[in-house]
Amino acid sequence: MEHPDLHARLLADAQGYDPAQHTRGLLAPFRDVLLLQRAKFMSYEQIAATLTRHGLKVSPAAVGCFCRRTFTKAEIESLRQKQEPKPAAAAGATPAGRTPVRAVMPVPREPGRRGPKIARDDF
Repeated sequence: MEHPDLHARLLADAQGYDPAQHTRGLLAPFRDVLLLQRAKFMSYEQIAATLTRHGLKVSPAAVGCFCRRTFTKAEIESLRQKQEPKPAAAAGATPAGRTPVRAVMPVPREPGRRGPKIARDDF
């Protein structure tokens, strides 16, 4: 089954292709919004749904590609640190949901006594 005008249509389609139209430059103006959303642990699906709800049709895959290409993990983590609420300055108060960290002290050993044996297969 051969179509005589198929070649001409495909050639016209290839010539009319605009690569600038198919990039993720659509999200570039919203870089700060996307960075804040990623800092607040929003998933790519949630971000895409939010943008679609506001009239910007975009797929989660496109959001993911843009975020991975544009943001570093350090940049996202830095914004997360800035967004954390500061705890009240009370004596002995720790941030909500966190336990205080205690230093681990080594257990003193008796002189001349060796530590535990390591299990090995080559005995």
